[in-house]
Amino acid sequence: MTVRRSFVDGRFGQVHLRTTVPVAGAQPLVCLHATAYSSQSFLPLMAALHGRRQVIAPDAPGYGDSDAAPAAPSIGAYAAALVRALELAGEPVALLGYHTGAYIAAELAIARPDLVERLVLIGIPYFQALDLEAWRAKLATRHRLEDRLDQFDERWRYFITHRDASVTLPRGFANFVDELKAWPHGWWAHEAMFAYDSDARLPLVPSPTLVLNPAGHLAPASRAAAELIPDCVVVERPHWKGPVLENAARGIADEVEMWLAPVERPLTAAI
Repeated sequence: MTVRRSFVDGRFGQVHLRTTVPVAGAQPLVCLHATAYSSQSFLPLMAALHGRRQVIAPDAPGYGDSDAAPAAPSIGAYAAALVRALELAGEPVALLGYHTGAYIAAELAIARPDLVERLVLIGIPYFQALDLEAWRAKLATRHRLEDRLDQFDERWRYFITHRDASVTLPRGFANFVDELKAWPHGWWAHEAMFAYDSDARLPLVPSPTLVLNPAGHLAPASRAAAELIPDCVVVERPHWKGPVLENAARGIADEVEMWLAPVERPLTAAI
């Protein structure tokens, strides 16, 4: 599998992309990551979809290798900054959003229905169905950059020492590096997520939407959010556990293929 890395101009500077090769007749899939990760979290899914369809995965502004905004953006601003990544495909795309990326994907579908034909959402962060303020206090914690190495101790324990058994040390370290790249503004996208008016915006999603619902704390939240989306199908996958982009990449790829099959374009016949 060949994954090419490139940059395109965006609203806040350059946007970094990971892209696999196009596949004739298959609609491209654009993948939007969780906070404070980057497009590297989709490498297992890229491998699982190798030869089946092209995957385009941008880093959100301020994450991975994309330039940051000068101030904390809204979900709408994150979406606007990633429009160019969708336009690169040269045709309407399918859009997959994971956690924070689910809201950005929904907003892109609302703002640019000409570019987004179908949605796949995993782990919709509809914390209104849980304890909104408790989760906001946990996930949107402000950080300062200090001249002390121990400021990263908690993140090291989370990503390395206490990582899920299915996550390799190199993968855990890559996630830790993503966190450091976003420091100290890594909370910005989480704050945008909590400020997003999902009750008002999700009913405006025009695209047919597939919600893949693995086990975890966001399973009930995803079900509740799905009820707000007009044209939505929920597929329960309780046997997908832990870091699903790692553990269930093949299953996610198969579900994406089934969901997108009805809108595949026929190959152009040779004349």
